[in-house]
Amino acid sequence: MNSPLPLPPPPPAPDVPNPAGRPPGHASAVAWIAAGAGRRWGAGLVTLVCAWSGVWLAVWLLVADTLVGALLSAIGDAIGAALVGGSSGASPGAGALAVAGGALQGATTGLVSSVVALVGHEPLQFLGALAGGLVVALALLATRVALEPWLLRLGGCRRLSRREAVRVMPLLEAAATELGLTSLPLVLMAGGDDLRVRVHTRHLVVGRSLLDEIGDGPTGDAALGAVLCHALHHWAVGDGVGLRFVRCCGLPLVIVYDAGCWLAQQGNSLIALVGWVVLWPAWLLVHLVIEPVVGLGARRQEYAADAAVAATGRGEALHRALSLLGELEPGRSGWDRVIAATHPPRELRLEALEPEAGA
Repeated sequence: MNSPLPLPPPPPAPDVPNPAGRPPGHASAVAWIAAGAGRRWGAGLVTLVCAWSGVWLAVWLLVADTLVGALLSAIGDAIGAALVGGSSGASPGAGALAVAGGALQGATTGLVSSVVALVGHEPLQFLGALAGGLVVALALLATRVALEPWLLRLGGCRRLSRREAVRVMPLLEAAATELGLTSLPLVLMAGGDDLRVRVHTRHLVVGRSLLDEIGDGPTGDAALGAVLCHALHHWAVGDGVGLRFVRCCGLPLVIVYDAGCWLAQQGNSLIALVGWVVLWPAWLLVHLVIEPVVGLGARRQEYAADAAVAATGRGEALHRALSLLGELEPGRSGWDRVIAATHPPRELRLEALEPEAGA
């Protein structure tokens, strides 16, 4: 009787070099999380104030009060003019402009007065709210880091196949060596039409469509290696932890903002109107306060990652990859799109990678 054929070896596990998914140089998980959160402490503090001090709710109530007052005043003027049979001489849109002006005035004064009232008149309550929010944010961050493998798999990510690992892992290991790293993050694969490498706290998630779009052969491998090197730098310095920390600090506001965006994007106009009624205070704080502050650090860190790739001699390959992939899909949720908007424009990144930029 013929002996059975030997089974093929199992696919290589990309998480073997570093089962913890933690960069080198951190003796404990606490030190690693603290270092990553410290990368975005300013943005985290601003987000914490906006989300946990109740300022967004105070702004909503003040503007709603101003809006209702302006609307009732406009209705009263219209009824009075109709009863006396005259005309005030105002244009048809004067009432709408008065209402809009009242809302804008309420938004501006409401935001300033709410912060001043919280800090000046109730400082202990203000500090207590921030302290409680910070404790919740750190607990959420630690939980998110611990549960990240399961959460990513619940979100549709999977392990690398044998063919994918044979292509991706050598490029990742070479990039880690050139960056001076001695450990690697865990690596998962995302399906769909994702064309990026997403940096999480313990993982890199590679979009399956990225491998197809970037092509095979030496040129494709060089471009893929540059993209992986860029993501690996972000992971090693703790940018993935920093972004997650900002999100945890702003969780109440993020939930309101995402819910409002989802409602506003529905086809039903009534539901969309409800979404905007819910959304606009969060929109005001997210876009006018949080996004500019997050963008200050995000742009600097993005250019730093590009410079780290260029220092390994992969600048031309990264330039080719950015030119090929174009502007990437920013994300599914409203908050993901806000974070994507803080990145520098692709054209400026390409310019910084060109040799004449340093001349």
